[in-house]
Amino acid sequence: MAFCIPKIKAMDMDNIKLPELLQLRNGTPLYMINEGEMDVVRFDILFSGGYTVQRQPLQALFTNRMLREGSVGLSSSGVSEVLDSCGAWVEIYSSQNCNHITLYTVKRHFGKLLKTVEEIVKNPAFRSDDLNVVRAANKSHFQVNSHKVDVLAHRHFEKALWGAEHKFGRMLLAEDYDAITVDVLREYYLRVYGSSNCTLFLSGKLDDADISDVSSAFGNEKWGASEKIEIVDTPPSGIVTGRVKVEVGDALQSAVKVGTMTLHASHPDFYSMKYMTVLLGGFFGSRLMTNIRERHGYTYHIEADLMAHGYRNSFVVSSETANEYVEPLIEETYKEIKRLREELTSKEEMHKLRNCTLGELCREYESVMTKADVFINTWLSGEPFSGVNSYLDVVRTAKAEDFMRLSNEYLHPEKMVEVVVGA
Repeated sequence: MAFCIPKIKAMDMDNIKLPELLQLRNGTPLYMINEGEMDVVRFDILFSGGYTVQRQPLQALFTNRMLREGSVGLSSSGVSEVLDSCGAWVEIYSSQNCNHITLYTVKRHFGKLLKTVEEIVKNPAFRSDDLNVVRAANKSHFQVNSHKVDVLAHRHFEKALWGAEHKFGRMLLAEDYDAITVDVLREYYLRVYGSSNCTLFLSGKLDDADISDVSSAFGNEKWGASEKIEIVDTPPSGIVTGRVKVEVGDALQSAVKVGTMTLHASHPDFYSMKYMTVLLGGFFGSRLMTNIRERHGYTYHIEADLMAHGYRNSFVVSSETANEYVEPLIEETYKEIKRLREELTSKEEMHKLRNCTLGELCREYESVMTKADVFINTWLSGEPFSGVNSYLDVVRTAKAEDFMRLSNEYLHPEKMVEVVVGA
């Protein structure tokens, strides 16, 4: 019996279809990703501002979080009952530049749930009893996390990048939670939440009824805050370099972060830098994993990434290791950076990198829900949506010489901070 061996061909993927823009009657932009076979819908509401425009720590986070606790006419338990009865859920989070509400639901319940989301967004109650419960739970969570080396490393890394007095670098204190009141939330809400400061994303297997429902709820009349907030990109106030050591006496492991501020998403080299960072520490076969995990056994996991901070980005290598391996782990990290600067990447490694990256991108774009994540994150970083295809072009065409140039221009160990949290 003869067997037909399939032909082997190089992996590739088509350019990604970009969201479609519909400008609603009140001027609110609605971006639509109309794809998928399943009858599910994801609806995202984004309000510009985030931590950038808060007047005290935690103001943005708690204002947004308390939307989930109900409206003037609907209690927190009532919101939960509506969501649970439809098998839906709402996620709420804040970032440096944005406050974000996301609804996930099956299609047949979308119209009904949209009315609930409209109610809690436009008419939040901000009840003091609910705030007391949420604030106490969040404060307790903060205090527990304050003993975890990875959390502390993240906090001290941001402090080092931005400066201790910068709004993004100032470290939270337990007392900041006590200063959050109903009046503080209402002040922020009245400035930020409104149709003029809102961007909508609708993703899933959509039809005209879904779009009509969104228009009726959020797009016909102007509502809420009357002005759009323009995000001002404030530079760091004092970048720290060298070693930052934070003692945690009973820690069995140390968390390590090595990095520096790097390119804006708008920079011509940004996508190439992003791709080179994958080679260094962005997949299981990366150089850091191969050397520091597999060859030396210093850690279970180590990664390099370009981490978004609003419209800015940092280059960061992150890991956790036994206390006695901190120094050799950092030493080997710098050796791999030096290799990038001094040695051309082989054709075989470039080929492996390309295939692994395309495979990961295929997974990122395989469902409409994950695709929505990519485009929303692109929007949050200030990139054009076409950036996703610009990155694909870089993956297809990057050369070893590009990586050597980039690493020599942007990866300077003497400009990096080393944050070590542990015993």
